Amino acid sequence: MKITFVNFGRENLGIEYISSFLKSSGFKTRLANDPGLFTTEDNVLHSPLFAKFFERKKIIIEEIVASSPDVVAFSVYTSTYNWACEIASAIKKSIDVKVVFGGIHPTILPLQSIKNEFVDFVIRGEGEMPFLELLKALCGNKQFEKVSSLVYKKGQEPVVNELGALIENLDDLPFPDKELFENDARIKDSYMIMASRGCRYGCSYCCESFLNQLYKNKHFRRRSVGSVMNELKIMKEKYKFTEVMFFDSILFTDKEWLKNLLLRFKKEIGVPFRCEGHVNFFDYEVGKILKEGGCYCIDFGIQTFNQKIRKEILKRPEDNLQIHKALDICESLKLRYDVDIIFGIPKIQEEDYTSAIELLNRHRYLNRIKCYNLVYYPGLSLLGEAKRLGALNDKDIADIENGKVNDFFHQDCIKNAQHKRWKEDFQKLFKIYPLLPPPVCAFIIKHKMYRLFHLLPNILVIFIQFINGIIKKDYRFNIYLRNYLYHFKNRFLRERTNRTLKV
Repeated sequence: MKITFVNFGRENLGIEYISSFLKSSGFKTRLANDPGLFTTEDNVLHSPLFAKFFERKKIIIEEIVASSPDVVAFSVYTSTYNWACEIASAIKKSIDVKVVFGGIHPTILPLQSIKNEFVDFVIRGEGEMPFLELLKALCGNKQFEKVSSLVYKKGQEPVVNELGALIENLDDLPFPDKELFENDARIKDSYMIMASRGCRYGCSYCCESFLNQLYKNKHFRRRSVGSVMNELKIMKEKYKFTEVMFFDSILFTDKEWLKNLLLRFKKEIGVPFRCEGHVNFFDYEVGKILKEGGCYCIDFGIQTFNQKIRKEILKRPEDNLQIHKALDICESLKLRYDVDIIFGIPKIQEEDYTSAIELLNRHRYLNRIKCYNLVYYPGLSLLGEAKRLGALNDKDIADIENGKVNDFFHQDCIKNAQHKRWKEDFQKLFKIYPLLPPPVCAFIIKHKMYRLFHLLPNILVIFIQFINGIIKKDYRFNIYLRNYLYHFKNRFLRERTNRTLKV
Protein backbone atom coordinates (compact mmCIF):
# COMPACT_ATOMS: atom_id res chain seq x y z
CA MET A 1 0.00 0.00 0.00
CA LYS A 2 1.33 3.44 -1.00
CA ILE A 3 0.79 6.50 1.19
CA THR A 4 1.42 10.07 0.10
CA PHE A 5 1.72 12.78 2.73
CA VAL A 6 0.82 16.32 1.68
CA ASN A 7 2.35 19.32 3.43
CA PHE A 8 2.23 23.09 3.08
CA GLY A 9 4.97 25.08 4.77
CA ARG A 10 8.10 24.19 6.64
CA GLU A 11 9.53 20.83 7.60
CA ASN A 12 6.91 18.85 9.52
CA LEU A 13 8.23 16.60 12.28
CA GLY A 14 4.78 15.07 12.80
CA ILE A 15 4.72 13.78 9.25
CA GLU A 16 8.31 12.54 9.55
CA TYR A 17 7.51 10.51 12.66
CA ILE A 18 4.35 8.95 11.23
CA SER A 19 6.16 8.12 7.98
CA SER A 20 9.00 6.31 9.77
CA PHE A 21 6.46 4.50 11.96
CA LEU A 22 4.55 3.26 8.91
CA LYS A 23 7.73 2.31 7.05
CA SER A 24 8.78 0.17 10.01
CA SER A 25 5.56 -1.82 9.41
CA GLY A 26 6.24 -2.30 5.71
CA PHE A 27 4.26 0.55 4.14
CA LYS A 28 5.66 2.80 1.41
CA THR A 29 5.47 6.57 1.88
CA ARG A 30 6.32 9.67 -0.11
CA LEU A 31 5.80 13.42 0.25
CA ALA A 32 4.10 16.04 -1.91
CA ASN A 33 5.26 19.35 -0.46
CA ASP A 34 4.82 23.06 -1.06
CA PRO A 35 7.37 24.96 1.08
CA GLY A 36 5.08 27.99 0.99
CA LEU A 37 7.88 30.41 0.14
CA PHE A 38 6.81 34.05 0.34
CA THR A 39 3.27 33.06 1.40
CA THR A 40 1.78 33.94 4.77
CA GLU A 41 3.31 30.66 6.02
CA ASP A 42 6.79 32.10 5.37
CA ASN A 43 8.01 33.53 8.66
CA VAL A 44 10.55 35.88 7.05
CA LEU A 45 9.33 37.40 3.78
CA HIS A 46 5.84 37.72 2.34
CA SER A 47 5.38 38.68 -1.30
CA PRO A 48 2.23 37.72 -3.26
CA LEU A 49 4.20 38.09 -6.51
CA PHE A 50 7.01 35.74 -5.48
CA ALA A 51 4.52 33.42 -3.75
CA LYS A 52 2.74 32.98 -7.07
CA PHE A 53 6.06 32.30 -8.81
CA PHE A 54 6.95 29.54 -6.32
CA GLU A 55 3.45 28.10 -5.91
CA ARG A 56 3.37 24.31 -6.27
CA LYS A 57 -0.36 23.61 -5.93
CA LYS A 58 -0.84 22.46 -9.52
CA ILE A 59 2.40 20.48 -9.48
CA ILE A 60 1.43 18.73 -6.24
CA ILE A 61 -1.93 17.67 -7.63
CA GLU A 62 -0.31 16.37 -10.83
CA GLU A 63 2.36 14.49 -8.87
CA ILE A 64 -0.17 12.80 -6.61
CA VAL A 65 -2.50 11.83 -9.45
CA ALA A 66 0.39 10.45 -11.52
CA SER A 67 1.76 8.35 -8.63
CA SER A 68 -1.66 6.72 -7.92
CA PRO A 69 -1.35 6.33 -4.15
CA ASP A 70 -3.79 4.29 -2.10
CA VAL A 71 -4.01 6.88 0.68
CA VAL A 72 -3.35 10.61 0.71
CA ALA A 73 -2.78 12.11 4.17
CA PHE A 74 -2.80 15.78 5.15
CA SER A 75 -1.34 17.33 8.30
CA VAL A 76 -3.72 20.25 8.74
CA TYR A 77 -3.34 23.46 10.73
CA THR A 78 -6.14 25.99 10.95
CA SER A 79 -4.16 28.28 8.64
CA THR A 80 -3.73 25.50 6.03
CA TYR A 81 -7.23 24.00 6.31
CA ASN A 82 -8.63 25.65 3.17
CA TRP A 83 -5.46 24.86 1.20
CA ALA A 84 -5.73 21.20 2.21
CA CYS A 85 -9.43 21.13 1.29
CA GLU A 86 -8.66 22.53 -2.17
CA ILE A 87 -5.92 19.97 -2.85
CA ALA A 88 -7.95 17.06 -1.48
CA SER A 89 -11.00 18.01 -3.53
CA ALA A 90 -8.98 18.22 -6.75
CA ILE A 91 -7.35 14.83 -6.10
CA LYS A 92 -10.66 13.14 -5.36
CA LYS A 93 -12.06 14.36 -8.68
CA SER A 94 -9.15 12.77 -10.54
CA ILE A 95 -8.47 9.42 -8.86
CA ASP A 96 -10.11 6.95 -6.51
CA VAL A 97 -8.10 7.38 -3.33
CA LYS A 98 -8.72 7.52 0.41
CA VAL A 99 -8.13 10.94 1.98
CA VAL A 100 -7.12 11.29 5.63
CA PHE A 101 -7.02 14.56 7.58
CA GLY A 102 -4.90 14.73 10.73
CA GLY A 103 -3.24 17.51 12.67
CA ILE A 104 -4.42 20.05 15.20
CA HIS A 105 -7.35 21.56 13.26
CA PRO A 106 -9.11 18.22 12.59
CA THR A 107 -8.29 17.19 16.16
CA ILE A 108 -10.13 20.23 17.52
CA LEU A 109 -12.94 20.15 14.94
CA PRO A 110 -13.25 16.55 13.73
CA LEU A 111 -16.94 16.77 12.77
CA GLN A 112 -16.36 19.85 10.67
CA SER A 113 -13.50 18.13 8.84
CA ILE A 114 -15.27 14.82 8.20
CA LYS A 115 -18.35 16.51 6.73
CA ASN A 116 -16.33 17.37 3.62
CA GLU A 117 -17.23 14.90 0.88
CA PHE A 118 -13.59 14.61 -0.15
CA VAL A 119 -12.43 13.57 3.35
CA ASP A 120 -12.83 9.87 4.14
CA PHE A 121 -11.17 9.73 7.56
CA VAL A 122 -10.06 12.05 10.34
CA ILE A 123 -7.48 11.09 12.97
CA ARG A 124 -7.60 12.96 16.25
CA GLY A 125 -4.52 13.63 18.36
CA GLU A 126 -1.31 11.63 18.21
CA GLY A 127 -1.26 9.91 14.86
CA GLU A 128 1.27 7.07 14.68
CA MET A 129 -0.73 4.16 16.10
CA PRO A 130 -4.20 5.22 14.81
CA PHE A 131 -2.84 5.70 11.28
CA LEU A 132 -1.24 2.25 11.34
CA GLU A 133 -4.49 0.71 12.62
CA LEU A 134 -6.41 2.48 9.84
CA LEU A 135 -4.09 1.20 7.11
CA LYS A 136 -4.37 -2.34 8.44
CA ALA A 137 -8.15 -2.01 8.42
CA LEU A 138 -8.06 -0.77 4.82
CA CYS A 139 -5.88 -3.71 3.85
CA GLY A 140 -8.01 -6.29 5.62
CA ASN A 141 -11.32 -6.44 7.44
CA LYS A 142 -12.24 -2.73 7.20
CA GLN A 143 -13.60 -2.77 10.74
CA PHE A 144 -13.13 0.95 11.23
CA GLU A 145 -15.03 0.96 14.51
CA LYS A 146 -12.00 -0.72 16.11
CA VAL A 147 -9.52 1.96 14.99
CA SER A 148 -8.70 4.27 17.91
CA SER A 149 -8.96 8.05 17.51
CA LEU A 150 -10.66 7.62 14.13
CA VAL A 151 -13.59 9.63 12.77
CA TYR A 152 -15.29 8.18 9.71
CA LYS A 153 -18.62 8.06 7.88
CA LYS A 154 -21.22 5.36 8.22
CA GLY A 155 -23.57 6.19 5.40
CA GLN A 156 -23.94 9.93 5.76
CA GLU A 157 -23.46 9.98 9.55
CA PRO A 158 -20.13 10.66 11.24
CA VAL A 159 -18.80 8.14 13.75
CA VAL A 160 -16.31 9.27 16.39
CA ASN A 161 -14.25 6.45 17.88
CA GLU A 162 -12.76 6.52 21.34
CA LEU A 163 -9.49 8.41 21.68
CA GLY A 164 -6.48 6.11 21.63
CA ALA A 165 -3.79 6.00 24.28
CA LEU A 166 -0.63 8.04 23.95
CA ILE A 167 2.67 6.36 23.22
CA GLU A 168 4.05 6.37 26.75
CA ASN A 169 7.70 5.74 25.91
CA LEU A 170 8.82 7.99 23.07
CA ASP A 171 12.03 5.96 22.82
CA ASP A 172 9.94 3.20 21.24
CA LEU A 173 9.38 5.34 18.14
CA PRO A 174 11.73 5.07 15.15
CA PHE A 175 13.65 8.23 14.36
CA PRO A 176 11.86 10.74 12.11
CA ASP A 177 11.94 10.11 8.37
CA LYS A 178 14.11 13.06 7.33
CA GLU A 179 14.42 11.71 3.79
CA LEU A 180 10.91 13.00 3.06
CA PHE A 181 12.04 16.62 3.30
CA GLU A 182 15.54 16.30 1.86
CA ASN A 183 14.56 18.12 -1.34
CA ASP A 184 12.81 21.01 0.43
CA ALA A 185 14.59 21.55 3.75
CA ARG A 186 18.33 22.15 3.96
CA ILE A 187 18.83 19.67 6.77
CA LYS A 188 22.61 20.05 6.61
CA ASP A 189 22.22 23.71 7.62
CA SER A 190 19.90 23.09 10.56
CA TYR A 191 18.77 19.81 12.06
CA MET A 192 15.33 20.01 13.70
CA ILE A 193 14.73 17.64 16.60
CA MET A 194 12.23 17.15 19.41
CA ALA A 195 13.41 15.67 22.70
CA SER A 196 9.89 15.77 24.12
CA ARG A 197 6.25 16.10 23.15
CA GLY A 198 3.75 18.47 24.66
CA CYS A 199 4.08 21.31 27.14
CA ARG A 200 3.66 21.58 30.89
CA TYR A 201 1.68 24.81 30.56
CA GLY A 202 -1.77 25.66 29.22
CA CYS A 203 -1.51 29.11 27.67
CA SER A 204 -4.92 30.27 26.44
CA TYR A 205 -3.72 30.99 22.89
CA CYS A 206 -1.69 27.81 22.33
CA CYS A 207 -2.93 24.52 20.88
CA GLU A 208 -0.91 22.63 23.47
CA SER A 209 -3.55 23.66 26.01
CA PHE A 210 -6.21 21.81 23.99
CA LEU A 211 -4.04 18.69 23.78
CA ASN A 212 -3.41 18.83 27.52
CA GLN A 213 -7.16 18.80 28.11
CA LEU A 214 -7.76 16.12 25.49
CA TYR A 215 -5.24 13.79 27.11
CA LYS A 216 -6.04 14.80 30.71
CA ASN A 217 -2.66 16.49 31.29
CA LYS A 218 -0.67 13.44 30.19
CA HIS A 219 0.40 14.83 26.81
CA PHE A 220 3.86 15.93 27.97
CA ARG A 221 6.49 13.18 27.64
CA ARG A 222 10.26 13.27 27.34
CA ARG A 223 12.69 11.03 25.47
CA SER A 224 15.74 9.58 27.20
CA VAL A 225 19.13 11.19 26.72
CA GLY A 226 20.31 8.02 24.96
CA SER A 227 17.47 8.17 22.41
CA VAL A 228 18.12 11.84 21.58
CA MET A 229 21.86 11.31 21.26
CA ASN A 230 21.49 8.22 19.08
CA GLU A 231 19.32 10.18 16.66
CA LEU A 232 21.72 13.11 16.55
CA LYS A 233 24.78 10.90 16.00
CA ILE A 234 23.16 8.91 13.20
CA MET A 235 21.79 12.00 11.48
CA LYS A 236 25.03 13.97 11.83
CA GLU A 237 26.85 11.16 10.10
CA LYS A 238 24.25 11.26 7.31
CA TYR A 239 23.66 15.00 6.87
CA LYS A 240 26.79 16.63 8.34
CA PHE A 241 24.59 19.34 9.86
CA THR A 242 26.17 22.48 11.31
CA GLU A 243 23.42 23.61 13.70
CA VAL A 244 20.68 21.98 15.77
CA MET A 245 17.25 23.41 16.48
CA PHE A 246 15.55 21.84 19.50
CA PHE A 247 11.88 22.23 18.62
CA ASP A 248 10.55 21.37 22.08
CA SER A 249 8.04 23.75 23.65
CA ILE A 250 10.49 24.02 26.57
CA LEU A 251 13.80 22.16 26.42
CA PHE A 252 14.96 22.54 30.01
CA THR A 253 12.16 21.40 32.31
CA ASP A 254 14.47 18.85 33.99
CA LYS A 255 17.88 20.13 35.08
CA GLU A 256 19.54 16.75 35.60
CA TRP A 257 18.30 15.42 32.24
CA LEU A 258 19.57 18.60 30.54
CA LYS A 259 22.97 18.31 32.17
CA ASN A 260 23.38 14.69 31.05
CA LEU A 261 22.22 15.52 27.53
CA LEU A 262 24.50 18.50 26.99
CA LEU A 263 27.59 16.84 28.45
CA ARG A 264 27.25 14.25 25.69
CA PHE A 265 26.04 16.74 23.08
CA LYS A 266 29.13 18.93 23.43
CA LYS A 267 31.47 15.95 23.20
CA GLU A 268 29.74 13.83 20.56
CA ILE A 269 27.92 16.40 18.37
CA GLY A 270 29.79 19.64 18.96
CA VAL A 271 27.71 22.06 16.92
CA PRO A 272 25.87 25.17 18.13
CA PHE A 273 22.18 24.86 18.99
CA ARG A 274 19.21 27.00 19.92
CA CYS A 275 16.11 26.14 21.91
CA GLU A 276 12.81 27.36 23.32
CA GLY A 277 12.70 28.20 27.01
CA HIS A 278 10.54 29.36 29.89
CA VAL A 279 11.75 31.70 32.64
CA ASN A 280 10.13 29.58 35.37
CA PHE A 281 12.58 26.75 34.65
CA PHE A 282 15.61 28.98 34.15
CA ASP A 283 18.26 29.75 36.74
CA TYR A 284 21.99 30.40 36.72
CA GLU A 285 22.89 26.70 36.75
CA VAL A 286 20.60 25.94 33.79
CA GLY A 287 22.03 28.92 31.90
CA LYS A 288 25.57 27.74 32.55
CA ILE A 289 24.74 24.19 31.41
CA LEU A 290 23.22 25.57 28.19
CA LYS A 291 26.09 27.97 27.50
CA GLU A 292 28.80 25.37 28.07
CA GLY A 293 26.86 22.78 26.04
CA GLY A 294 26.85 24.95 22.91
CA CYS A 295 23.62 26.93 23.12
CA TYR A 296 23.97 30.15 21.16
CA CYS A 297 20.44 31.46 21.73
CA ILE A 298 17.35 30.81 23.87
CA ASP A 299 13.90 31.91 22.72
CA PHE A 300 11.79 33.14 25.65
CA GLY A 301 8.08 33.53 24.95
CA ILE A 302 7.27 36.64 26.97
CA GLN A 303 4.41 37.90 24.69
CA THR A 304 3.80 41.08 26.72
CA PHE A 305 5.37 42.81 29.71
CA ASN A 306 1.92 43.74 31.00
CA GLN A 307 1.87 41.23 33.83
CA LYS A 308 -1.87 41.52 34.47
CA ILE A 309 -2.81 40.86 30.82
CA ARG A 310 -0.26 38.08 30.54
CA LYS A 311 -1.74 36.26 33.53
CA GLU A 312 -5.44 36.98 33.11
CA ILE A 313 -5.81 36.78 29.31
CA LEU A 314 -2.89 34.65 28.12
CA LYS A 315 -2.88 32.43 31.23
CA ARG A 316 0.88 32.60 31.63
CA PRO A 317 1.97 32.20 35.27
CA GLU A 318 5.35 33.95 35.30
CA ASP A 319 5.71 37.45 36.73
CA ASN A 320 7.96 40.25 35.52
CA LEU A 321 10.44 39.66 38.35
CA GLN A 322 11.05 36.13 37.08
CA ILE A 323 11.44 37.44 33.53
CA HIS A 324 14.04 40.03 34.47
CA LYS A 325 15.91 37.56 36.65
CA ALA A 326 16.17 35.15 33.71
CA LEU A 327 17.31 37.84 31.30
CA ASP A 328 19.86 39.15 33.81
CA ILE A 329 21.29 35.63 34.11
CA CYS A 330 21.68 35.49 30.33
CA GLU A 331 23.44 38.86 30.43
CA SER A 332 25.85 37.68 33.13
CA LEU A 333 26.64 34.52 31.13
CA LYS A 334 26.85 36.43 27.81
CA LEU A 335 24.25 34.02 26.47
CA ARG A 336 22.15 35.47 23.69
CA TYR A 337 18.38 35.24 23.80
CA ASP A 338 15.28 36.18 21.82
CA VAL A 339 12.13 37.68 23.32
CA ASP A 340 8.75 37.01 21.71
CA ILE A 341 6.18 39.81 21.64
CA ILE A 342 2.59 39.33 20.42
CA PHE A 343 0.59 42.11 18.78
CA GLY A 344 -3.19 42.24 18.93
CA ILE A 345 -3.75 40.97 22.47
CA PRO A 346 -7.03 42.39 23.83
CA LYS A 347 -6.66 45.36 26.21
CA ILE A 348 -3.04 46.09 25.22
CA GLN A 349 -2.26 49.82 25.20
CA GLU A 350 0.49 52.03 23.79
CA GLU A 351 2.34 52.22 27.11
CA ASP A 352 2.61 48.42 27.20
CA TYR A 353 4.79 48.57 24.09
CA THR A 354 6.87 51.52 25.30
CA SER A 355 7.43 49.85 28.66
CA ALA A 356 8.77 46.77 26.84
CA ILE A 357 11.49 48.90 25.27
CA GLU A 358 12.24 50.64 28.55
CA LEU A 359 12.48 47.33 30.41
CA LEU A 360 14.70 45.74 27.76
CA ASN A 361 16.88 48.78 27.15
CA ARG A 362 19.62 47.66 29.53
CA HIS A 363 19.83 44.12 28.16
CA ARG A 364 22.56 44.05 25.54
CA TYR A 365 22.70 40.30 24.87
CA LEU A 366 19.18 40.43 23.52
CA ASN A 367 19.52 38.91 20.07
CA ARG A 368 16.10 39.73 18.62
CA ILE A 369 12.66 40.89 19.64
CA LYS A 370 10.57 38.48 17.59
CA CYS A 371 7.24 39.99 16.58
CA TYR A 372 4.14 37.84 16.16
CA ASN A 373 0.47 38.49 15.50
CA LEU A 374 -2.05 37.01 17.88
CA VAL A 375 -3.70 34.12 16.06
CA TYR A 376 -6.99 32.79 17.36
CA TYR A 377 -7.45 29.04 17.12
CA PRO A 378 -10.76 27.21 17.50
CA GLY A 379 -11.46 25.35 20.70
CA LEU A 380 -9.18 27.44 22.91
CA SER A 381 -10.23 29.42 25.96
CA LEU A 382 -8.88 32.66 24.48
CA LEU A 383 -11.80 32.82 22.03
CA GLY A 384 -14.36 33.10 24.82
CA GLU A 385 -12.33 35.77 26.58
CA ALA A 386 -11.83 37.72 23.35
CA LYS A 387 -15.58 37.61 22.66
CA ARG A 388 -16.30 38.84 26.19
CA LEU A 389 -13.91 41.75 25.66
CA GLY A 390 -15.39 42.62 22.25
CA ALA A 391 -12.34 41.63 20.22
CA LEU A 392 -14.29 38.84 18.46
CA ASN A 393 -17.92 38.26 17.54
CA ASP A 394 -19.83 35.12 16.55
CA LYS A 395 -19.02 35.61 12.86
CA ASP A 396 -15.32 35.95 13.63
CA ILE A 397 -15.39 32.69 15.58
CA ALA A 398 -17.26 30.92 12.77
CA ASP A 399 -14.66 32.18 10.29
CA ILE A 400 -11.85 30.89 12.51
CA GLU A 401 -13.46 27.46 12.65
CA ASN A 402 -13.60 27.50 8.83
CA GLY A 403 -9.91 28.26 8.55
CA LYS A 404 -10.26 31.96 7.80
CA VAL A 405 -7.53 33.19 10.09
CA ASN A 406 -4.69 35.65 9.99
CA ASP A 407 -1.11 34.47 10.40
CA PHE A 408 1.71 34.82 12.90
CA PHE A 409 3.91 37.01 10.77
CA HIS A 410 2.26 39.15 8.10
CA GLN A 411 -1.52 39.54 8.42
CA ASP A 412 -3.10 40.54 11.72
CA CYS A 413 -6.69 40.48 12.97
CA ILE A 414 -6.58 43.90 14.64
CA LYS A 415 -9.77 45.86 13.94
CA ASN A 416 -9.07 49.09 15.82
CA ALA A 417 -7.23 51.61 13.60
CA GLN A 418 -5.23 53.04 16.51
CA HIS A 419 -4.12 49.60 17.66
CA LYS A 420 -3.14 48.73 14.10
CA ARG A 421 -0.99 51.87 13.91
CA TRP A 422 0.70 50.94 17.21
CA LYS A 423 1.55 47.60 15.71
CA GLU A 424 2.99 49.18 12.55
CA ASP A 425 5.15 51.55 14.61
CA PHE A 426 6.37 49.23 17.34
CA GLN A 427 6.91 46.21 15.14
CA LYS A 428 9.49 48.12 13.13
CA LEU A 429 11.04 49.61 16.25
CA PHE A 430 11.30 46.19 17.89
CA LYS A 431 12.92 44.67 14.81
CA ILE A 432 15.73 47.23 14.65
CA TYR A 433 15.98 47.75 18.42
CA PRO A 434 18.95 45.39 19.07
CA LEU A 435 21.20 47.64 16.95
CA LEU A 436 20.14 50.89 18.63
CA PRO A 437 22.31 52.26 21.48
CA PRO A 438 20.38 52.54 24.79
CA PRO A 439 20.47 56.36 24.80
CA VAL A 440 18.93 56.41 21.32
CA CYS A 441 16.14 54.07 22.44
CA ALA A 442 15.49 56.22 25.49
CA PHE A 443 15.34 59.33 23.30
CA ILE A 444 12.89 57.67 20.89
CA ILE A 445 10.57 56.67 23.73
CA LYS A 446 10.83 59.97 25.63
CA HIS A 447 9.94 62.06 22.58
CA LYS A 448 7.49 59.51 21.16
CA MET A 449 9.39 59.33 17.91
CA TYR A 450 8.26 55.74 17.54
CA ARG A 451 4.98 57.15 16.21
CA LEU A 452 6.80 57.83 12.94
CA PHE A 453 8.30 54.37 12.54
CA HIS A 454 5.50 53.12 10.29
CA LEU A 455 7.04 55.40 7.66
CA LEU A 456 10.27 53.36 7.59
CA PRO A 457 10.46 51.32 4.35
CA ASN A 458 10.13 47.58 4.96
CA ILE A 459 13.22 46.88 2.87
CA LEU A 460 15.28 49.10 5.21
CA VAL A 461 13.99 47.25 8.27
CA ILE A 462 14.83 43.90 6.69
CA PHE A 463 18.32 45.16 5.79
CA ILE A 464 18.94 46.32 9.37
CA GLN A 465 17.76 42.94 10.67
CA PHE A 466 20.26 41.14 8.46
CA ILE A 467 23.03 43.47 9.63
CA ASN A 468 22.04 42.69 13.22
CA GLY A 469 22.12 38.98 12.40
CA ILE A 470 25.67 39.30 11.02
CA ILE A 471 26.89 41.31 14.02
CA LYS A 472 25.25 38.99 16.56
CA LYS A 473 26.38 35.91 14.58
CA ASP A 474 22.79 34.69 14.43
CA TYR A 475 22.90 31.42 12.48
CA ARG A 476 19.21 31.72 11.59
CA PHE A 477 19.75 34.59 9.14
CA ASN A 478 22.44 32.65 7.31
CA ILE A 479 20.09 29.65 7.20
CA TYR A 480 17.22 31.78 5.85
CA LEU A 481 19.43 33.22 3.12
CA ARG A 482 20.73 29.78 2.08
CA ASN A 483 17.17 28.45 2.00
CA TYR A 484 15.93 31.19 -0.34
CA LEU A 485 18.93 30.82 -2.65
CA TYR A 486 18.43 27.05 -2.71
CA HIS A 487 14.78 27.33 -3.73
CA PHE A 488 15.47 30.06 -6.30
CA LYS A 489 18.07 27.81 -7.88
CA ASN A 490 15.70 24.83 -7.93
CA ARG A 491 12.89 26.92 -9.37
CA PHE A 492 15.00 28.12 -12.28
CA LEU A 493 16.40 24.64 -12.90
CA ARG A 494 12.84 23.30 -13.06
CA GLU A 495 11.89 26.02 -15.53
CA ARG A 496 14.89 25.15 -17.69
CA THR A 497 14.00 21.45 -17.57
CA ASN A 498 10.39 22.18 -18.56
CA ARG A 499 11.50 24.29 -21.51
CA THR A 500 13.86 21.53 -22.65
CA LEU A 501 11.09 18.94 -22.45
CA LYS A 502 8.76 21.14 -24.51
CA VAL A 503 11.40 21.50 -27.22
